[in-house]
Amino acid sequence: MNRPQGFLPPATAPVDTKAWMSGQTARWVGITVFLVLALTGGGRVVGSDEVTMLELSRAMLRGGIAVPVGATLDGHDGRHYTKNAAGQAVLALPLVAVAEVAAARLGVSEQHRTLALRFAVSFFNAAVVALLLAVFYLTVRALGVEAPGALDATLMLGFTTPLWVYAKSFMAEPLQALGLLLALAGSARAALGDARRSAWAGLGVLIAVSAKLSMLPLALACLVPLTRARWTCWIPPALMLALALAGHAAYNQARFGTLWETGYGAQATLAAYTTPVLTGLYGLLVSSGKGVMWFAPALWLAIPGAFTLARSGAAQARTGIAIGVAWALALAIYAKFEHWAGDGSFGPRYLVPLLPLAFVPVAFFLHRAGRWRRALATLLATAGLAVQIGGVAIYFGAQMREAGDYPYTRALNDPAFMHESHFEPRSSPILGHWRMLVRNGREHLDRKLPRLTGGGEADPRVGIGTADQDALLHALDFWWLYMLYAGLSPLSVVAGLLLLLFTAGWAALRMLVIADEEARAP
Repeated sequence: MNRPQGFLPPATAPVDTKAWMSGQTARWVGITVFLVLALTGGGRVVGSDEVTMLELSRAMLRGGIAVPVGATLDGHDGRHYTKNAAGQAVLALPLVAVAEVAAARLGVSEQHRTLALRFAVSFFNAAVVALLLAVFYLTVRALGVEAPGALDATLMLGFTTPLWVYAKSFMAEPLQALGLLLALAGSARAALGDARRSAWAGLGVLIAVSAKLSMLPLALACLVPLTRARWTCWIPPALMLALALAGHAAYNQARFGTLWETGYGAQATLAAYTTPVLTGLYGLLVSSGKGVMWFAPALWLAIPGAFTLARSGAAQARTGIAIGVAWALALAIYAKFEHWAGDGSFGPRYLVPLLPLAFVPVAFFLHRAGRWRRALATLLATAGLAVQIGGVAIYFGAQMREAGDYPYTRALNDPAFMHESHFEPRSSPILGHWRMLVRNGREHLDRKLPRLTGGGEADPRVGIGTADQDALLHALDFWWLYMLYAGLSPLSVVAGLLLLLFTAGWAALRMLVIADEEARAP
């Protein structure tokens, strides 16, 4: 067999060739995905939760956790604190520190330093999602899915679901998704006999629970495969869970002077669970504005794929049970929550962390798939890709503003809050994004690009004035276009874009060659 040079495993020690080859493919999956996500990134951090999380990370660099007033609460000392957990801010610290130092060394003015910092940090989730997809590929391969089906499912997860849109943000959902997947992957592989992978499960529990405390029951559900593993496999998850909870307690004490106050107030009590359960389930699963089955159509394949997963072995069956329990718990938690839709966001925000789990049975559907299965998968993947292209090209905040959904005119707990966008098909954000994409695309082809003048008082949340915000309703949400809108030299922007495009294409080709070699290996 002819293999690319350097593809053979090292001969210095006994090695599992199959696992080694899967690792090589996973590596190039991660590299390729990161480059594609960098190419399609927005280069902006503008959501209230995103901005506050970034400010928390910046505060940590200075030895504190208080942040500027915004999406904040007053602490016991009168200073302002975010209600969000600190896990993402902690993990983003190296990137934030590098960006701060680079901005200072390059002499970026104070006026533009915040925008430059946001630009750098906006690619954090691109790295998280790239790592997530590499882990997903390794996991389904270890569970027995052949290489072609595993690669197809991995790329479908990355580019035909809202995971692509959230990779452009600084929101915590991709990190939560990575944590849950690691917890499931480590548990499943430990159940298959690789006890060392229980460390993955521990790391996953630490990441998921640290990123958001409500991930706790879902992370525990992902440990179901460990019920048949050695008892020692429970040690890493138990230690990491204790560490995550201790981190929350210390963080709560520092902010509010008590171990038990999370910052969510009444939202952390049963008083916030007022949505009729059938309304919430319908909204999360199949509504035109938030239904996950429309925003990620390939999920329909998980239903028949679950039967294949259950018949593939005892460890695989327990993995399927873990996935089912995690989804059931998530639906039970969020269907009755008063803010079940997770506005403002693209699609079913609260279910995004569950997408990698659901794509495990999708991978089993694609395992040794025949003609009709491949045709069905292609159809649903194409539909999902179309949905994501709208969400990637048009920032969801701009779509909400143009649709009149933002600024909000009703209270978040009003039953009629965003009713049209949630439940009326003609007002679906999917269609709204595409209407704007078609219009804005035509304007760009006619060379009618929006211009950022920098005039007026800048909104501290978005970093630009009202006039520029209105102009960006006609924008396409890519960092390289924002640079043109701001008046940078087209030659330098295009040169950088072409270099990144070439590198991404080369990495994709390398990934496909290595994946093909893995598929043809005995």
